[in-house]
Amino acid sequence: MLKKNFLFALILILFTSCDYKPIYSVSNKSNYKIIITEVLGDKKLNKFLIDGLERNSQSDSNKIVNIKINTQYTKVILAKDSAGNVTDYQAKAITTFLINRNQTSKTFTVSEKFNFQKMSDKYEEKGYEQNIKKNLATSISQKLILRLSITQ
Repeated sequence: MLKKNFLFALILILFTSCDYKPIYSVSNKSNYKIIITEVLGDKKLNKFLIDGLERNSQSDSNKIVNIKINTQYTKVILAKDSAGNVTDYQAKAITTFLINRNQTSKTFTVSEKFNFQKMSDKYEEKGYEQNIKKNLATSISQKLILRLSITQ
């Protein structure tokens, strides 16, 4: 009897569970075409940003969003050891978007930071910094896509 009640409760829970949908499912995909009209600032960061925005753009949509991008990337020294050698850096990306949609213009600024330690190998550190730029650009483009989907 206990097994039957447990099985009944389990089946009831499974069939009446909540309607789960992933945030980035196909049904939640953006419904606009992004056209980037002007790009200023750090070239690598802009390349990663454009790639992220083009992935979320619908080329066959009739809703067009024109975007101007201005990025500023800085690498600041955070800490030094007792000998004066650099030990920690902070990578900071500030991106300003000028969004034109339906004859309205809005400005949106996103700032992202990432702290990292200096590496002994300069080549490896340069590759790591490129990876950081890619991650910062991904985060920034996701924030812009979210802002665009909210203000539709």
